[in-house]
Amino acid sequence: MHAWMTLTSGTVLGVDDILINWLNGFFPPFGNFLLILLSIFIAGFLAGIIGYEREYHGHSAGLRTHILVGLASALIMVVSIYGFGDINDARDPARLAAQVVSGIGFLGAGTIIQTGTDIKGLTTATTLWIVMAIGLAAGAGQFLIATFTTVISLISLTSLREVEKMANNKSPKIIMLVPTDMPILKHVHMTTMHLGVAIKDISSQIINYQGAQVLRVVLSINYMSKATSVALIEELKAIIKPIEIKVTNEI
Repeated sequence: MHAWMTLTSGTVLGVDDILINWLNGFFPPFGNFLLILLSIFIAGFLAGIIGYEREYHGHSAGLRTHILVGLASALIMVVSIYGFGDINDARDPARLAAQVVSGIGFLGAGTIIQTGTDIKGLTTATTLWIVMAIGLAAGAGQFLIATFTTVISLISLTSLREVEKMANNKSPKIIMLVPTDMPILKHVHMTTMHLGVAIKDISSQIINYQGAQVLRVVLSINYMSKATSVALIEELKAIIKPIEIKVTNEI
C-alpha cells in the first residue's frame, strides 16, 4: 500500500519523508502498518509529556486525558487517510481532521471553571487543544512538527511559569473581609483613583467567618509598588474599616 506516499508527497519534512520511504520500502507490505503504529505511538507519547506536566500540578485534565486526546486525534487522522479506500483518489483527509478541531472545544470547555469573576482551567483547555493538534500532526506523518510543538509547549508550561510569577509580584491582590451590608465599591474606586492605582478585577463572595456571614472582596491590581501598597492598605483601613485585610502575590 502506497497511499501514504501519494497523500503526503510534497507535504512532509525531509526527515519524515526519509522515514516513511524507509518503512514502506524495507518492510513491504507491512511498512505502512508499522508507520501507522508509529504515528499513534508518537502521538500518545508526545501528548503524555504535556499531560504529565498538567498532572504534576494537579489539574483536572491530566496524564490520561491528554494521552487519550492525542491518541484519538492520531487515530482519526490515520483513518481519514487509510480508512476509505482509494475511491478514485477523491477523498479529502482534512475533512475528519476539521471535525476534530471543532469538536475538541466541548472537551476543553469542561475543564474551565468560573467562580465569581475568577476563571480557572483556561491553560488546561489550551493544552488539550495543543495535544489534539499534535495528534493530528503525528497521524499525518509530520513527526518533526509534532515533536517541535511539544517541546515549545512544554517550555511555555514550565519555564514561563517563573516569568508569570515575576510579573505577578508586581500585580498583587488585596483581600478584605467586610460586613455584607457595607457598600464598598464607591470607597474602593475613590481610594484607588486617589493613589493612581489601576484595578484589574474585583471579585466578591459571601463566606462564613467566626460564625458570621461576611463579604470577602478580592481586588486584583495591575501594578503597585510596595510604598503604594502600604498607603492603599492604610487608606482602606481608615475609610472602609474592614474586619480583616491583607496583600497577597498568589497566582
